Amino acid sequence: MTTDNPNKRNKSKFLNFVKKNPRFKKIYYFYNIYIRNFKFLFNGSQFGEGKIIANYFSDGYKGNFVDLGCFHPTRHNNTFDLYKNGWRGINVDMNPLTIDLFNFCRTGDININCAVSDKDSIKTYYSSGDLSPLNTLEKNHLLFLNKNFNINNRDFKNKKTKTKTLASILKKNKFYKVDFLNIDLEGHELKVIKKFNFALFNIKIICIEVLNHNVKSTKNDKEIQKILKKNNFTLSKKIGVNYFYKNKNF
Repeated sequence: MTTDNPNKRNKSKFLNFVKKNPRFKKIYYFYNIYIRNFKFLFNGSQFGEGKIIANYFSDGYKGNFVDLGCFHPTRHNNTFDLYKNGWRGINVDMNPLTIDLFNFCRTGDININCAVSDKDSIKTYYSSGDLSPLNTLEKNHLLFLNKNFNINNRDFKNKKTKTKTLASILKKNKFYKVDFLNIDLEGHELKVIKKFNFALFNIKIICIEVLNHNVKSTKNDKEIQKILKKNNFTLSKKIGVNYFYKNKNF
C-alpha cells in the first residue's frame, strides 16, 4: 500500500480527456511514468524494499519475481529496482490502468489484469479510482481506510473483476520456481495463500503486507504466519508494513 494522496482533480481531468480521446493514451502513460512520477525512476520502493530484496541474492544475480497487487510500474513498487537490474517477472493487478502502464513501461514482464483470490471466478471489488492503491476485495479493509485515510464507503464504487488463483497464474506461465513473491492485496492476502499448494512451487523469498487494524485483520495475520511457518518460511525482516519471509531451504 502506498500512503500517497494524489491530486484527484488533475488526475480526473487528464484521465477523462484520455477516455474521450483514446488516441492520446500513450501520451498520458508517458506523462504519468516519466514526468509526474519522475523521482521514482531512481528509487521505486516505498521503504527501501528494493535493496533488502537484492541483499538476499548475490551481486549480479538476475532472477524472477511475481508481484500481486503491483499498483504502478515505478512508484512505490518493490520489483522496479529488480527489473532495472535485469530481473523479469509477472505483475498482476485488478486495475486496468495499472496494467496499461506496465505494458507501456515494463515490456519485458508478463502483465495480467485480474484480481488474485482463492478461486477463478468473478467478484465484486471496491474502487476509489482508476489508479488507486486502495482498491480492495475486502469489506473489512474498508474499515481501515475509513479510520486511517478518512475515506467513507460512499467514496467507493462497486465494480466487477475476474479473479485467478496464484497457482493458476504460476502454472499457466510455467513459473514453478520464484525467487521473489510480493503480496500486497489490501487485506485479501490470507484468501490467496490459504489454499495455495506450496509443495508444487519453489519460492525463495515472500514479502507480504501486514495491517493489524482490528480483531479480524490481526487474526488473519496470525493465520498467515502459521501457514508460512508450516511451509518452511521464517520471518526474516520487517520494514514499514511489509514482512519478509525466507524459505528455510534457500
